[in-house]
Amino acid sequence: MTLAEFDAAGALARRAADAAPSLRALPGYVGISLAGGKVAVEGSGAELRARVAELNQSGPADFLLAAPAAAAAVPSAAELLASSTQQLFEAYVREVGAAGLQAVTYTDGHFVIRAGGTNTAQSVPAADALPVLPAAVPASVVPASGAGVQPAKAPGPVPKMSAAEFVARYVNVTLEQGSRITTEEDYFGGEGYIVDGLALCSAGFGAFSPAGEPLVLTAGHCAGDGSAKQAEIENPAGAPAAGGAGSGAAAGILGTFGFSQFGGTGNSKVAPDGTNVGTDIAVLHGIRSGLDLQPAVTRWDKPADPGPTSVKIVGTVAPFQGQPVCRSGRTTGWRCGTVDSVGIWAMVGPNSLPPDYDNDLRAVRGFDSTSVTSGGGDSGGPWISGNFAVGLHTGAESTDQGVQTRAIATSLEDAMGQVPGGVQLQLFLAKPALAAASTGTVTAGEPITGHIDAGPASVVAPNSKVRITVLNQKPGQTSGQKDGQPLEVPVDASGNWQFPAPSLAGPFKFSAETVNGFSGSGAVALSVDVSRLAAPAITSPVDGQPDGPGLTAIETIEGTGEAGGTVRLSGDFTGTGLVDADGHWSIKVADQPVFGKISVTAVLTAPGEMDSPAATRTYTVIPPAPAVSNLRDGQHLRQDALPATIFGTALRGAGVAVAVDGVAVDSVQAGSGSGAGNTALEPGTARTLAGSARWSVTFPAELVAGAHTLTVTQTVDGVASPPAAVAFSVDAAPVSGETPAGPPAGTPGSVQPPTPGRPAVPQQPANPAGAPAGPVKPAQAPAPPADTSVIAGGTAPDNTAPGNTAPGKTAPSNTSGTTGQLASTGAGGLLPLAGLGAGVLLLGAAFVAFGRRRAVR
Repeated sequence: MTLAEFDAAGALARRAADAAPSLRALPGYVGISLAGGKVAVEGSGAELRARVAELNQSGPADFLLAAPAAAAAVPSAAELLASSTQQLFEAYVREVGAAGLQAVTYTDGHFVIRAGGTNTAQSVPAADALPVLPAAVPASVVPASGAGVQPAKAPGPVPKMSAAEFVARYVNVTLEQGSRITTEEDYFGGEGYIVDGLALCSAGFGAFSPAGEPLVLTAGHCAGDGSAKQAEIENPAGAPAAGGAGSGAAAGILGTFGFSQFGGTGNSKVAPDGTNVGTDIAVLHGIRSGLDLQPAVTRWDKPADPGPTSVKIVGTVAPFQGQPVCRSGRTTGWRCGTVDSVGIWAMVGPNSLPPDYDNDLRAVRGFDSTSVTSGGGDSGGPWISGNFAVGLHTGAESTDQGVQTRAIATSLEDAMGQVPGGVQLQLFLAKPALAAASTGTVTAGEPITGHIDAGPASVVAPNSKVRITVLNQKPGQTSGQKDGQPLEVPVDASGNWQFPAPSLAGPFKFSAETVNGFSGSGAVALSVDVSRLAAPAITSPVDGQPDGPGLTAIETIEGTGEAGGTVRLSGDFTGTGLVDADGHWSIKVADQPVFGKISVTAVLTAPGEMDSPAATRTYTVIPPAPAVSNLRDGQHLRQDALPATIFGTALRGAGVAVAVDGVAVDSVQAGSGSGAGNTALEPGTARTLAGSARWSVTFPAELVAGAHTLTVTQTVDGVASPPAAVAFSVDAAPVSGETPAGPPAGTPGSVQPPTPGRPAVPQQPANPAGAPAGPVKPAQAPAPPADTSVIAGGTAPDNTAPGNTAPGKTAPSNTSGTTGQLASTGAGGLLPLAGLGAGVLLLGAAFVAFGRRRAVR
């Protein structure tokens, strides 16, 4: 399970704990547990069903109603039904006694009584000590038709009986044999803290007294029934959890022991009637000055610096079966698993004597886990579920051979309720911050808004507030409190808070601190500017809908504001405009073409006034299609004279994607820009040209003869343009015998003979001798057979490659002195014709060229 999943499970357990009291009060309720990411409510009945539906309507549908587990076959003697661990525990102690009892718990739809060791029932001879138990025997305490626990009684005192006889009376109780349970104090070592230089235990949670004094909560049995005096901090580097052997050295005073309770009130053992069920908690107070207690649990992955990876505590939650939990202790470190059962545990007290250890049993409300391990010295350490505190480590059950079978903890919420006067758990609270809308200017009297991040915890501690303190307040500047007097405002479940801005314009400075009882985040200094002016509104344009046409340009930005004021735009558009008498303003921005994801901010200004708060709108503007420079729609290319590249222009920094017949050729960035931020057309560039930044990709090799479609798109801020599409054809190269005069095979520009089913491919040298390295403009090739245009000689313009002019068009020339020249056709071989004048020679060359082109057809 990841840490995020563990945090989510803790939040789910918190929701289950909040709902549990209302569920328990309804008829038909049996129990509650966590399973499969859901809260399973065991029971039946219309009222219970309605409450489960209500809980699901008020939040995520986490609750489900599960039928109670079916009872096993019931012997004829069984008459009663157990309804709670408390009632069952009291009945067992009254009628069997506490000797040999380990726990009374509820799990998987039924109750479990665990008894073990060599303990015997008080009412039977030693020879009748609890034997190895047969299969679990179902029995009962409440008549199936009754509501409360009403043990059957004969007139007069009820005689003591064996555990098996007691359980045989219940339809929903089973008997299990367990091993002896002991508390985990390491009397010869130390971690967490050292008790009077002798024993070792682990600190649990930070807390506060009713007066706000810092405290540490730990296990009550670590206090030795009130005899312990002082706790010293153990150097974590020497602890077994950090790889040490034994214990770390004392590292200064932690505090002194105050209230402690292990078992019933006054550290009492189990009473004959079983009514003094207690807990296992101790309070360390007088915390050393300068010691900063943290509302967090170390995971022991970095003992020298636990802060960054520690788990923050934001509240408490009751334990539930199936609940993911982790515990931390100085001996075994960080261990995780799930809660198996919840109930009452009979723990061996400090005065217990062998061989049975049954003369000093302490009853503790708690829970257990067979998947979590622990060791001596872990006592008092924290158990958590996500970011919520669940319990304090009490002990473990182990076999006579020393094999641990389960770890046991006392329930924290119950334990804290036993401390006289009560205690508050110390909570992690993040510092408040201003919301984006309030980071600059706010209007007088309008809310100043803020937010508290939950991280690194999963949620903000429930019932938190933000304490606002204003100092050096100007006369007449009110914000809901007097100068220097704090104002506390609530924090909602999402971490948001707010309070009204003062009525007087000007800079407003204050401090803010997240608080929850005596827990605090520490104050942070914040400030805003308060203006008399209200923010203007931007009403047009309206961004395109997800399923509708998007914006392709923004020419005017319009809105409303206070008449007579001036609106100033900033961001991706700039400009100013006057608010007319009817409160309307309009600013033209057609000369500022911008594409992609853009943002514009408007503020209202007036002479002698502080600028208003800002109003911001975001838009998505689709960029135009890029331009393709060296291919024209309908153009024919010959297979042995394909261009080396495809090139064109686009917005500088835009991502250009080129494909032929739907197959990607390449993706490049136009120009030399970084591509970060929004992309605008260069000054003086018409929008229809889609920018003047050049792009180029290699022409796809071995393109087969036939019709093809080139598509090119450009993308700005993840917003793609419509495609620029060019349809062109590749004509097969001439077959053998029809090849025009040219270089021999194997030389640059030659054509290799075609293989069956594959068109010929022109040979291109990698780097001809004497040619410069890098991209080389392809040599002028003969015009393709279908191209009857006349190409001007000389150098082709930058955006026109020789041989790539559209059919029927005359390519413009940008080379002086070449106007009207014919392209060379290879007819120079006819020059030796004797007797012809220069004019005749030119006419003959043109005729031969026309004849050769016709012949190739």
